[in-house]
Amino acid sequence: MMTFTRYALRIFLWNFAVLWVSFTSMLQIVDLLNNSDEVLDRHPLDFGAVAEYAIWRLPELAVFLIPFSVLMAALLSLAKFERSNETLALKSAGTPYYQILLAFLPAVGLVAILHFVLTDQLVPRAINHMLERDLYVDKKSKDDEDDQRVWIQDGDTIVEVGQVEEQGLELLNMRLYRRDEIGNITDQRFVGRATFDVETRKWTLESIQDTKVLPGQPTELASIPAATWNTKLGPQEFSELIERPQAMTTARLWSFATSAQIGVRPTYFYETWLQKRVALPVSSILMILLAAPVALSFGRRDKGVASGMAIGFGLGFLYFITEGLVQSLGESGAVPPFFAAWLPALLFASIGGLWLIRLEGF
Repeated sequence: MMTFTRYALRIFLWNFAVLWVSFTSMLQIVDLLNNSDEVLDRHPLDFGAVAEYAIWRLPELAVFLIPFSVLMAALLSLAKFERSNETLALKSAGTPYYQILLAFLPAVGLVAILHFVLTDQLVPRAINHMLERDLYVDKKSKDDEDDQRVWIQDGDTIVEVGQVEEQGLELLNMRLYRRDEIGNITDQRFVGRATFDVETRKWTLESIQDTKVLPGQPTELASIPAATWNTKLGPQEFSELIERPQAMTTARLWSFATSAQIGVRPTYFYETWLQKRVALPVSSILMILLAAPVALSFGRRDKGVASGMAIGFGLGFLYFITEGLVQSLGESGAVPPFFAAWLPALLFASIGGLWLIRLEGF
């Protein structure tokens, strides 16, 4: 069986590499056609920016297609074994079908490790580089930007920021709530704009509406053109808070998911992305259970490889649709984070497993 395992490893990895490169190339062409105009709007007549965007966008696109490539590579490999009667020969020698599938485990395990490393290390660096160069295009985040407010605690003061600009150097539509020892608000400031001076390392507040709440006394209102804000908070704290979850390492996602003090979004949002970071590599392994019955069924009915590939494409797109839908529910808090991250993989693995049991009878 070790000989067959090495053979399956070679066949699967070759199919995976060819499909992964092909699918990623096609998706990158589509992505460039869709987003190159916006890149050129930000960098007029700079076609080097488009090339730079294509290079740094590549890791995110490649990682996105890994589960789909695993499904199609497993389908092609198992189809080859079926059509060349290699599966029949192994069964005649007394090898159950599940052991044939286990022979793919080392190969798919290597792909799962690659998937996690790329997602956890390379993709965040690529996205952060594009953000620094103003190359990152995320229309969904851009549409939702107005609804994202930053909350952070600074001693006895709660800071609310409506919009963070220039990597945290400029803050718009701020509110500062100062509280006493028992948590009552004693002072509330509405700040139109706050800027950070890199040389003096100080914040300047502009267009201030100050409201003092004094027990047993009328509320005092005052308008202040400008003032200095004495705080230990710097631009980095605010820029990190608006960081996209795709651009975070697993360690950073963990810190946001377990923190009760800071965050742009609720804790369950970061918990969903943290669970997804682990679930996606595992889903690549479970794709074998989905590919096996497809290859087995069309092999028995003497259908062509094209028919099996079409079924595989359909299952792959259905998986992506389900994953996106459930993830959106998890980000909004409609379902628990564990359910949102693991349901697609477990659901499709169960479908494949039950289908395989129906065909093989075990």
